[in-house]
Amino acid sequence: MLVWLYHMNQEKLSGTTKETTSLGLTSQLIPNSSEIESLVTEICNTTSIAEFELKLGGFRLYVMRYLTEKNEPTPQPLSPPPLVVTVKTTTDASDLNGSASTSLAISKQEPSFGGIVSFLDRAADEGLMILQSPRVGFFRRSRTIKGKRAPPSCKEKQIIKEGQVLCYIEQLGGELPIESDISGEVIKILLEDGEPVGYGDALIAILPSFPGIKKLQ
Repeated sequence: MLVWLYHMNQEKLSGTTKETTSLGLTSQLIPNSSEIESLVTEICNTTSIAEFELKLGGFRLYVMRYLTEKNEPTPQPLSPPPLVVTVKTTTDASDLNGSASTSLAISKQEPSFGGIVSFLDRAADEGLMILQSPRVGFFRRSRTIKGKRAPPSCKEKQIIKEGQVLCYIEQLGGELPIESDISGEVIKILLEDGEPVGYGDALIAILPSFPGIKKLQ
């Protein structure tokens, strides 16, 4: 808020000559309206002066303004709250069943993968034969008949014969049957139905049966 006023006071002097001289000097000292406006504008724009007074002879200029408070920047404190909210959200989400099941699923993936690798490492020592994929595609435990899935071709702990179809590899809309090269028992199916497979990937672990030896159940 700006308040300014100016006052011009001319004293009448006796005699014509003195009055003329006084009016001439006064007119030289008194600024015009444009000069006053320019002075006030410069004070307001370039200084932080709150109160100003100017006297020239019978001219008096008084300016008073109310300085606004400095702006307090607030954008920076906005950064910490999102971090706090994120942490809180994570903490709260850990109590939810959905998040708990997700974390369990992740924890199960690592041991299962490590278990398969460990299983394949000791397969030869345990006398197991590994049925491998002859091509790239998707592992299928059964074939599709008229748009419907047939029952699985084999199950774990099932006795199989040489030449028996154990699974299928789906590729380009076709399903290639995978036969067993040996007779024996299915110990472990290493992939889930629909998992992608590459050439030579392990599919099924089989314990061969030898003629003349009856396997203990």
